[in-house]
Amino acid sequence: MSFPKILHIGQPFNKKSGGGITISNLFKGWPKERLAVATNFNLSGNLDISVCEKYYQLGYNGKLHPFPLNVFLPKIQCGPYMTNINEDITKQKYEFKKSKFNNIYKLLTIFLNFIGVYNVLYKLKITPEFKNWLKAFNPDIIYSQLASLELIRFVSEIQDFTNKPVVLHFMDDWPVTINKPGLLYLYWKRVIDKELRQLLDKSSVLMSICDAMSEEYKIRYNKEFIPFHNPIDIKNWLPFAKKDWTIKEKFTILYAGRIGRGIEKSIVDISYAVNNLCNTHDNIVFEIQTLDISSLEKVIKFNNHVKWLKPIEYSKLPEKFSSVDLLVLPEDFDSDSVEFLKYSIQTKVAEYMISGTPIMVYADKQTALAKYAIKDGWAYVVTDNSKIALSKAIVQLYSNPLLRRKLSEKAIEIAIRNEDADIVRERFQQSFMIH
Repeated sequence: MSFPKILHIGQPFNKKSGGGITISNLFKGWPKERLAVATNFNLSGNLDISVCEKYYQLGYNGKLHPFPLNVFLPKIQCGPYMTNINEDITKQKYEFKKSKFNNIYKLLTIFLNFIGVYNVLYKLKITPEFKNWLKAFNPDIIYSQLASLELIRFVSEIQDFTNKPVVLHFMDDWPVTINKPGLLYLYWKRVIDKELRQLLDKSSVLMSICDAMSEEYKIRYNKEFIPFHNPIDIKNWLPFAKKDWTIKEKFTILYAGRIGRGIEKSIVDISYAVNNLCNTHDNIVFEIQTLDISSLEKVIKFNNHVKWLKPIEYSKLPEKFSSVDLLVLPEDFDSDSVEFLKYSIQTKVAEYMISGTPIMVYADKQTALAKYAIKDGWAYVVTDNSKIALSKAIVQLYSNPLLRRKLSEKAIEIAIRNEDADIVRERFQQSFMIH
């Protein structure tokens, strides 16, 4: 097939974030020279240059951080980003400086949102330098995951400037959550909705993260959305799939991924349940593999039963996931979290499924995650926000090897049928054949 030249606005390719992993897997095999990224994310470190090597940093010259936020953050210069520099060292320096003023930065952001001026100050601009870079690349299609008002406006301006088709891909239901509390909340809510709908009308292809989101957005926006979430390379994962469901010395439960909005409270619940169960089941261990340790240390008691692990390379995940006894997919039950995650499917779902390790979903019954697991039977689902129900579920899975095997085999079957990257990528590539 003939691959169009795609310019990604916003989310870069990486093996760290959900959005980055998803596009890395969806665009794998696309000719590198026909992909480029222009982003306001800090590009230092964690880029997946196996998929794309052409990046443009929308940095300080393009108002990455407006005054007074730029006083407390590094002045990242915009321009073409060289992917052959030592990204790890750059990233370490950036994170050190950012963490030093992190609390001040957060408070300033909250204040600027509260008085209603953040969206006025924070603007991405098509600078003369970026315009020249854009003309040189000359994309056929503009692709973006959006997720902010400044990106809605920036993508719209680029579409006006280039007159090229736009493809939008929604990873979660951010349109209902990005507006922050403040004096002008209702005003900015109307602005975000109006400008998003205008961009939707200008777009050629619309994508969602799952069927549930496509159904909701059909009602909300009266538009058709094609669902695409993170696929898996079956041949890379299946050789590591679990084949023995007996417990060795420890019954190890694993959560791997981000901690934060919509996740943290449920992680705390699981930690609490495991710490309680250790009185009667001394060999149960809960491992939390994440970068986001600072917030957890304040709310979780780490010990021999609840442990923190540093993240490992993406290529080592198949072996890690199949080496444990239970994988957990938690989502918080409060109304804000349910609203945020209601139509989302976590990036790791397909990877968990193909690992052959049984999965426990701990989420509200309204969420797409819980509905998917219940409908196809690939996980043990706990939809009650109850530490007692959670503890009973863990004991049930701990004590029943036949149940663990049944869940695992079903998950592998569903993953092979629905999540095979070779099949998903072909459909994904075909969706860019815009005339």
